[in-house]
Amino acid sequence: MPNQDTSNTTLENSTYEILKNRLQQSAADLRERLGKLNEARKEVFGAIETTLIATERVHTTHNCIPYDMVPVGENFIFGYNVHLGLKSQVELSDVFSLYSYSDHSFHELGYDLISNATFQDDFQKLYKYYKDTKFVRFVLNEPFVYMVFQISKSASDIKAFKWQIKGDSLVYLNNRSEHEISAPEQHAFRWKRATRDDQRAGKHPHISVADRVFVDTLGGDLTLKVEDNTDAGQGIYQEPVENPDQTLDDAEVYYSVLDNLVLLKIRPYQEKTYRYLAYNAKLQEARRIDAIEEVCIVLPDDQGILFPNGYYLQTGEFKAFEISQDSLVYEKTIPSPNGEDFLYVFYNPNHHVYQLLPYNLINQEIANPIVAHGFAIFENGELCYFNADDEPKKHHAIRIWQTPFVGPNYPLSSQSDSFLYKVGNKDIVRAMAECQALLTLIDKGENYQNLYVDLQRQSTTLLDAYYWLNRDEAQKIHEPLTALRDTASAAIDEFEKVTSIRQNTQQQVAETTQAVDQLLRELKSQPKKHIQEFVHALARLREKRGEVISLKELRYVDAVKVEEYEKTLAEVAQTTAQDTVKFLLRGDALAPFTKQVTGFEQELVKVSKVVDIQELEKKITAFSGELEMLMEVVSNLKIEDATQTTQIIDRISVIFTELNKLKAQLKRKRKELLGQEGKAEFHAQSKLIRQALVNYLDVADTPEKTDEYLNKLMVQLEELEGKFAEFPEMLNQINELREEIYNAFESRKEQ
Repeated sequence: MPNQDTSNTTLENSTYEILKNRLQQSAADLRERLGKLNEARKEVFGAIETTLIATERVHTTHNCIPYDMVPVGENFIFGYNVHLGLKSQVELSDVFSLYSYSDHSFHELGYDLISNATFQDDFQKLYKYYKDTKFVRFVLNEPFVYMVFQISKSASDIKAFKWQIKGDSLVYLNNRSEHEISAPEQHAFRWKRATRDDQRAGKHPHISVADRVFVDTLGGDLTLKVEDNTDAGQGIYQEPVENPDQTLDDAEVYYSVLDNLVLLKIRPYQEKTYRYLAYNAKLQEARRIDAIEEVCIVLPDDQGILFPNGYYLQTGEFKAFEISQDSLVYEKTIPSPNGEDFLYVFYNPNHHVYQLLPYNLINQEIANPIVAHGFAIFENGELCYFNADDEPKKHHAIRIWQTPFVGPNYPLSSQSDSFLYKVGNKDIVRAMAECQALLTLIDKGENYQNLYVDLQRQSTTLLDAYYWLNRDEAQKIHEPLTALRDTASAAIDEFEKVTSIRQNTQQQVAETTQAVDQLLRELKSQPKKHIQEFVHALARLREKRGEVISLKELRYVDAVKVEEYEKTLAEVAQTTAQDTVKFLLRGDALAPFTKQVTGFEQELVKVSKVVDIQELEKKITAFSGELEMLMEVVSNLKIEDATQTTQIIDRISVIFTELNKLKAQLKRKRKELLGQEGKAEFHAQSKLIRQALVNYLDVADTPEKTDEYLNKLMVQLEELEGKFAEFPEMLNQINELREEIYNAFESRKEQ
């Protein structure tokens, strides 16, 4: 019959693995249906993919660096700066060029679009009264466009000319609109400071951040822990601080909780700058992201955060681009009409360049960033931009991309009689994005905290929120979602069992490997001067190796790690054994063993009690084990000179001979003392039993009581017989006493 525990283990394994496989099958089904739904959606609403159309060039009379461009209907204005030299008056042509845009090409225009007399007068006065004036950018805030000029060496010292866009023409308004030029909030949240109420005292005190993560800057490190445990100082994230001598009150800790993400702003004691970290509670991981110091935007549907050079999602997806994020300011977000794509615009006022980050809601990723000296998006969604280049030129390359960021008046092809059209593109996109988030969680696997609970909850929410998922036009996405929900629900309990087993295995592995590490450190730091130290080292190495090997039987064990530790212990044991042999070749190497045998002989002479004999016997047994190990080590090692092996074994054999003589003496002495102590104890026990016999006979006034008291005395006699089984004369007396007691109770019973 198979072992019950083994059967249960196999069942648990198979059940959980079956559920995992079923989950993967449902995920594959959902992914396939999402692809078909996406194709159907594109057919109904029209799809505009992001593709490179062409690279064109515009030409200027003078060498210059492009600073910005802005669309005005089907035309655009190109702004730049020309080194004036000895020229006394600045003309419009020194700062602006105008072009029409059609069929992906540019045709130079005259200055009629901006030939307003008031504007030209304000323009001339600006350059006349402010000698450091230069054009820096256009700000488009439809229906207005601002021409922004920097009038000193400070990037914040500006003047702005305001125009109103009317179709393909401009109406000049004023030159006093710089107060209307302002950036939006750079953080989509408020920092909250941790207070004394958040501190937790203990051996390793820390600050509780919303009970999600625990922070301290003590002991020379900034540490993040995931457990509110002040008895242990180990964390999931550590980095050194400049001043190791600081208290919990000395550091400044700010935080903001965004669903799974906890953003941290920390300044350790006496440090000049803050450190910025993002902690993901689901993955229990932390990342240093200093880019969120200046800018941090929350992505649509709270999918994560965006910063100038990358993003970090709730699901743990992180990406940072190798681009400079210094001095970047968040300008605006340009959404596409389909609700799927978003363009995040950043501007660097010091270098006058733009950084564009296109984000896709369904795929939950940012395409390659665009760094440009000015850009323009026309009504048809075509994006034109100058490559960022600090070298003045006359011929300027403009890249033209087709994007989904079309204007509100751009007609999109659609099938209004379709069911999907009635649902709406944005609703479909949102549902697909949430389905994609589910698939991302499944790909994360068990490292994601409460994976199956979240899968069950989110799939249930999806099924409840989107009534149309069961329609044929929606590819019946409710079917794989329902399967996902049911499988996740069934997997919750099974995963808890598996998690418990894994935690137990990890704990046992951690305890054993820590003990091995401690042993290896001790052996390395303590030189050996006596043969006993070599033997003890070998014994401990053998013991720990056995413990490590036993770890292989544990479920979910890290087999590679265990193999590495076993290999290390074997190598250290081999080295120690070789060192032992080298030591044994010394003439006085076994002197401590000989001395120890002599000490045992002297102890044996002095002992006067059996209990002392037993203690001495334990010492001799342990000593004998050390000798046997020593003999085994010597026998198993390959020593080239056989005479050396013989010499060592002969020396050990001499000690064994003396030890065997000692054991024989010990045995005789033990028997002698047992005889002496046993007789006294036997007589005392016999006397006690006889007294009990008299008492029992007096109170045994019924046959039943007679049998009861007889049984009690017989049990005592059996115990006495077992204790003195080595002494035949005492056994004879016990038999005589047993017969005497039996006859006495029989007589009493008859009475």
